[in-house]
Amino acid sequence: MEAVLAAWLAAMLLGAIGLPFAVAIFRRFPDAGAGFAVPLGLLAVSLPYFLLRTAAVLPPGRGSYLLAAALAAVAAARVAGRLRLQRRELARIAAGAAIAASIFTGAFLASTAFRSYNAEIVGTEQPMDLLFLNATMVSPDYPPRDPWLAGEPVSYYYFGYLQVGVLASIAGIPASSGYNLGLAATFAATACGLVSLTWALARWALLRRSRRFAAAAPAVALALVLFVGSLSAVFEWAAAHERYSEPLYRAFGVENLLPCEPGQSADCYAGPPGQRTTAWYPTEYWFWWRGSRVIPGTITEFPFFSFLLGDLHPHVMALPLTTLAAAFAAALWRARGSLDWRAAARWPWRPAAAAVIFGGLAFQNAWDVVTFSALLGLAVIARNAREQPLARAMAAAAGWLAPAGLLALALYAPWWLTFSSQASGLYAYTGEGTRPAHAFLQFGVPLAFAGLGLLAFAPGFRRLGPPATVAGWAAVLPFIGWVGLAALRGDLAAAAENRGAAGWVMLAAYGGLTWALAALVLALAARRSGAAPAAAFGAAGVLLLYGAELFLVRDVFFGSVPRLNTVFKLSYQAWLLLGISGSVAAAGLLATSLRGAAGAGAPRRIAARAAVPAAAILLAGGLVYPLLAAFNRTEGFSRPTAIDGLAWLQSADPGEYSLVRWVEDNVPPGAVLIEATGRRWVVEADGSRRMVDAGVDYTDAGRVASRTGRQVPIGWYFHEIQWRGDSPANRERFLARQDAVDQAYLASNPDAVLAAMREYGADYLVVGSVELSRYPGPLPDYDAFLDRVFESGRYRIYRLPHYEPVSPP
Repeated sequence: MEAVLAAWLAAMLLGAIGLPFAVAIFRRFPDAGAGFAVPLGLLAVSLPYFLLRTAAVLPPGRGSYLLAAALAAVAAARVAGRLRLQRRELARIAAGAAIAASIFTGAFLASTAFRSYNAEIVGTEQPMDLLFLNATMVSPDYPPRDPWLAGEPVSYYYFGYLQVGVLASIAGIPASSGYNLGLAATFAATACGLVSLTWALARWALLRRSRRFAAAAPAVALALVLFVGSLSAVFEWAAAHERYSEPLYRAFGVENLLPCEPGQSADCYAGPPGQRTTAWYPTEYWFWWRGSRVIPGTITEFPFFSFLLGDLHPHVMALPLTTLAAAFAAALWRARGSLDWRAAARWPWRPAAAAVIFGGLAFQNAWDVVTFSALLGLAVIARNAREQPLARAMAAAAGWLAPAGLLALALYAPWWLTFSSQASGLYAYTGEGTRPAHAFLQFGVPLAFAGLGLLAFAPGFRRLGPPATVAGWAAVLPFIGWVGLAALRGDLAAAAENRGAAGWVMLAAYGGLTWALAALVLALAARRSGAAPAAAFGAAGVLLLYGAELFLVRDVFFGSVPRLNTVFKLSYQAWLLLGISGSVAAAGLLATSLRGAAGAGAPRRIAARAAVPAAAILLAGGLVYPLLAAFNRTEGFSRPTAIDGLAWLQSADPGEYSLVRWVEDNVPPGAVLIEATGRRWVVEADGSRRMVDAGVDYTDAGRVASRTGRQVPIGWYFHEIQWRGDSPANRERFLARQDAVDQAYLASNPDAVLAAMREYGADYLVVGSVELSRYPGPLPDYDAFLDRVFESGRYRIYRLPHYEPVSPP
């Protein structure tokens, strides 16, 4: 409980630091931007900490985090002193801050309580996440050293881990607790940002007499973005209780939930009958995992799944920042005056804020910066286009955006210089298209709510017609680009055939909805309607899904599941944007159905009234997933609870836990250890040893490095390939590291052990549970040539002998 309280207090401190920045940027929001205080506070502390550590001005340790926080607080005080707020504004800010603090506290405590039922950091990619968190917190220098590749800096976007490290270090809690509390803080900060943004968007979109309905938007946004899940859960629930219609299941593409026929074993449920559940909810182990794999060959994760799973990944930690970036773009759209180089010189804090936010977004999750920077650029152009022709508006926008972009590159240059992207070009997707049934199950709820904007805000078909002519290019140009790329590589005929009839239907549906929402945006912008930004977010969300059907970014998965990462990352962004847009559309729909919009005739009001219960039913269907999955994940909320992610290890393997804690307390942060590679060996009849399993990723390989941040020569082999490139040179050197480490446990003479340790600068060698299981048979007699410095049962740690020089007499 002390760790929870400490983390909450640290978050409140960061929020207090961020509040003046939030007010300066979002002064015209109903809550004056208070909902973004915590992520802005984290940015204000994390960026100077990163720069000062990189410049070797600050040493590692908690004191440096506190010093960075103090510097940020001084800057926040200066900003607050320049705001010149009126008494009425102060009251509004105080109310907004109180609301934001209440929402954050409630969401933080609820998320912490839920995570406590699955606090263990084990399985999936959680060891990797803990590794990067520890690396940012304990690395003796910056850029942080890669604990799974001794001697090399981290080659990843690690700003999110750095920010969680800021929260944990200010709170004075270890990384194993900071991991879970950082996940809860991410959830809470996202909730606060959604409330702030959608409340503002809804108030802008609704007429004065209907603004009381604006309060519905934040509630719907929280449901759509953070709780709604795959509609496949409805079918999972019925199948668990053996109530299903085979034609219906096949029509919706979930035939894999039907029991296998005799002789069948693929694309069906092969488990024993009657064993899918022993309760009212499905008790089959991790049934909810299938909800993120509905579309074959892809990952279609969504926020509730992310927090349910508990991986502290960059795309999850970026949620508060992507919400902040969307809000920043919306705020610029509402700004007064033209945004050009003169405005940038007159109010330099605006492009500076853009540089910090969008540069940080690239550092936090590089996939996000392209999408949200495009939204920023469109917002600036749209703002300028209200006062000048389009060509001049674009030129003026370039004058405002260029300084922000250059400053962003300069501020985050130390990261850019060490980061290497594995993306190797944009390709036309030439495989099978998504089935409409699968798209409906996965994206139906947020898509439908975003589409409600056409009913809630469309100014009528006559006024929508002319913009539709121009908006058509939003759907046509991507398709032309796909045709051109496919033809260029000679794949067009095969691509057209491979997509299949269902794929073409889905492509037409995405293109049509993109066209309709883009037309709505243009029509609303022409009328200077405040609903335009919300509609634009919806159009952007659909465009991302449409684009993921046409294109893919080539990466290390290109040869097996080529569009896996593209669909994964773009659909995650789309979920957020569609949820934001859909929440405002829901508020507009309520206003239209209950009061009627200006100029809305009886048919439109009748349609709106019919749409409200239909939308409510669809939303209820989307909430089945979190209901069932939450009970399944926690075993009916009956599992033991904890906050420390390594508490499970203490009870499951006390010797291993003591080994890890000894390393934390006694091994210097910059030291290198030798621990098992994770490859598995067996002893043959003649006494020789043979490797039988070379797979090390997603195992307990590199677990000491992950749990302590200390370096080892090699950890998860294929993850290093993903981060640094799948080249022959990388494969050769990573395999050489594995071979050298294995020899340290398989060698029959001390020379091979010492050679491996000295080659990679290792002073310590670990003999724990993994080493004893992966390397059967007698290990070298380490006591004959190394110093034993730790022992707990059969678990030991050895160190190279250290000799103190003796002064001559």
